[in-house]
Amino acid sequence: MADSSAIAPEQAPATPDDTVTELGRQLARFGRAMVRYKAQQAASAAYGLLFPLAERPQRAGALAEAVHADPSTVSRQIAQLVDRGLVERQPDPADGRACVLVPTEAGHETMATLRRRRDEHLAAVLQHWPAEDVHELVELLSRFITDFETARPPAVRPEETEIPTQPR
Repeated sequence: MADSSAIAPEQAPATPDDTVTELGRQLARFGRAMVRYKAQQAASAAYGLLFPLAERPQRAGALAEAVHADPSTVSRQIAQLVDRGLVERQPDPADGRACVLVPTEAGHETMATLRRRRDEHLAAVLQHWPAEDVHELVELLSRFITDFETARPPAVRPEETEIPTQPR
């Protein structure tokens, strides 16, 4: 189903401010599409924890911080992964009283399957794109994400985050 918020070339934003606003709209649209895509996948939300653990073994608290999630939620997801044999707890080399989480061989196989499915989906999405456009998208998206991650938004005062209400 086509999304009615797609931009026709003749409707391109006229000013830099319009362009930034349109970028925000398109990013929100992409976010909604990703939520729908993830909801359609059979994979448990817990599987997403495998990827940061593959980068380096870490404690549950550090993992929760890394994925910006509530520690109690991450704890439940870790229990699911351990129960499925995808993650194991090992003594923390820095402190033997604590443990770190490490993907098992089955966990690595699950990640490979998830990556393969993602790549197949992206290949289907981009199958009619010219190769140059795909390369340009990768370059621009990589640059945007790097800049987005390093830019610090201005501090927001609490009163600026409140949504005004209309008097009844």
